[in-house]
Amino acid sequence: MVTLKSSGDALTQDDLNSLLEELDKWLKSEKKISNYPNARVDRDRRKGKLEELVRKAPRPPTLKRIADEIKDEIELALSENEDPDVLQDIAEFFQNRLGVEVKTPFAPRFITEKQPVSAGIEPTEPPVGARVIGRVAPTIRTPATPTEFTFWVEDSEDVHVETGSLVTARNEGGVRITGLVSEIQAVSDVETVLDSFYAHAFGRPEAELPTRLPLVMSAKVEVVRRSDGRTEPIRGTWPVTFATAKEIREAYGAEISPEHEVLAGFTYDDQGNPVPISLDARYVVGYEAAHINISGASGVATKTSYALFLLYGLLAYSEKCDGSVAAVAFNVKEADLMFIDHLPEEWNELKRWEQHARLGPSVGLWFQARDHYGVDPIKWAQERRFRFFAPMHFRPEGGVLSQRRDDIIKPFNYSLDTLIRSGVGSLYALFDVGDLDEKALALIASMSEVARAESLTFETLIRRVEAALKSGDRGDWFTFGNTSHHKATAHKILNRMKHALDNQLRGVVLRSENTDQPIPIQDLRPGQLWVIDITQLSDKGQRLVFQTLVRTVFQKLEERKSLELTGQLQGELRAFPKHVVIFVDELNKFVPAGQEYSALKGEIVEMAARGRSVGMALCGAQQLASKVDEEVLANTSTFAVGRSHAVEIRKPPYAWLAEGLKERAMVLDKGWMLLWHSLHKRPVLVRFPLPLHRIFEEVGGS
Repeated sequence: MVTLKSSGDALTQDDLNSLLEELDKWLKSEKKISNYPNARVDRDRRKGKLEELVRKAPRPPTLKRIADEIKDEIELALSENEDPDVLQDIAEFFQNRLGVEVKTPFAPRFITEKQPVSAGIEPTEPPVGARVIGRVAPTIRTPATPTEFTFWVEDSEDVHVETGSLVTARNEGGVRITGLVSEIQAVSDVETVLDSFYAHAFGRPEAELPTRLPLVMSAKVEVVRRSDGRTEPIRGTWPVTFATAKEIREAYGAEISPEHEVLAGFTYDDQGNPVPISLDARYVVGYEAAHINISGASGVATKTSYALFLLYGLLAYSEKCDGSVAAVAFNVKEADLMFIDHLPEEWNELKRWEQHARLGPSVGLWFQARDHYGVDPIKWAQERRFRFFAPMHFRPEGGVLSQRRDDIIKPFNYSLDTLIRSGVGSLYALFDVGDLDEKALALIASMSEVARAESLTFETLIRRVEAALKSGDRGDWFTFGNTSHHKATAHKILNRMKHALDNQLRGVVLRSENTDQPIPIQDLRPGQLWVIDITQLSDKGQRLVFQTLVRTVFQKLEERKSLELTGQLQGELRAFPKHVVIFVDELNKFVPAGQEYSALKGEIVEMAARGRSVGMALCGAQQLASKVDEEVLANTSTFAVGRSHAVEIRKPPYAWLAEGLKERAMVLDKGWMLLWHSLHKRPVLVRFPLPLHRIFEEVGGS
């Protein structure tokens, strides 16, 4: 291998071929020149330049001689004010991958500490082909810092800088600082509206003045990445351009290795081409970190659509990198997720819609997601990786409580025995928050113990408690399950339980049987997406199904990991996924914020805190993140915000957004999200495509 060669060893033709292959791999993994339009062209430019340098180097070629040639070419490029970007990447490859020093003005700090500080070089003209849109402006009022800088924007109608735009400032030494525009404003030297009125022909708006008052637009930029790794402010009035695809990929993907990439959406480069933004799977599904939270106003933020896109990205990661990920999604309202398998038979059916004015951009993004990340819902639907479940209908003829009622939908219900086996906490969902004081919890615990020991149904359990109440001879107290309880507590709990079973939980919970059909979570396999329809259940029913399934998944994952660590993993658990993502809309309904009694949410909050360690991740969505339990949010590694209300966006859960980005969040269009991830130093504005089944529905699919 060429990486094992000494810098002075002569290189054979095989070595030179290996050198080009290593460069290509390194450009993909380290420089993130991959998965965007023209990425291969960008890599080929660098490989072609390296071939040219090899030909120019003295014979026989060695790594040292090639490195010297790189140095000479860089000095020539800088003296002639040419773009050193290609040469810079080759130099970094020689230093970081091959361990051969290339002395350049922009050598990385961790390679050679004694290099001149290139940030001090005064900028000249930008590289050929990059349009300058402004200049950095360090002033008394807008000082440049290691984390932000301000630049003025060219006064031209052809330059469109918005909050959320990605830009790059650079100097002639090759240092590039890529950042996110977080605020933008336009000002003139006119002090008041009154002055402006008189200056414009004494307030005649139709008048065309012979001279135009200068207008200065300035933008504040939050630094995402500095190419030389230093943490120091910009020194000088560096030229600013829109960020290229390569710069964006480096800025938001430098810490994410290719094998852990999960597609999270697209932003746009200086040419208007979509550039993928990725998450690190280890920080989404565990074991480093976990959980995703998506917020935004109802109906305009497309929270469910974005969650579905993220789930597809995770399934593609599982398939491509053997990540062993499965997903479970709760359909909480309408039928958003119940028809995700209604797709065309092949991708070619969508080709003719690529030029459609409205659907075309989404179709193009889907093809890019499929080609570069393996996101292929059409194939998964044909392989029947999507499964659907709905509560059994309470009417005698059966059926399901769902808007979709074909044979694909599998009915489910729960008995007392199954609920208790998932954890006594499942029984708490039968009651309201105010019912669950310490006395009530003690009685429910005793009822659970007796029912488990004797395999009771709800009906027989109620009878046993009523019998114990009648036989009690201790005044206001009676004994049940070897524990004393107050009779008033028992009457209240029995009344609430009967009402819930007969009204709010009809169909989903069996009162007089233990022969139930629970959701067969043990059959879940990697690469599958299960959709559970709970739209037609009451709040109690939704909470019961959600909490029961979450507990069951957590128990399976905990047991699986324990056996895997001890080398005893086998049988059914061996086939169970290592990681499970659970999506639910209206998360605040299941883990509300505030001082509400913790019995209804305590175990879920605890499992959220421990989820990353066993491989369970919650992907929660809601209109108001401020209404979700703070501990759940504190353990969340990834946040996405769609269009939000002005009152909500000012609250603490959105502190990761700069003020200008909060204002942008109030006017976001459908299909756009502000995204923050643990390994992203700053937020990023991403676009995601319309759900594929919605596109197919609109173009006449059936």
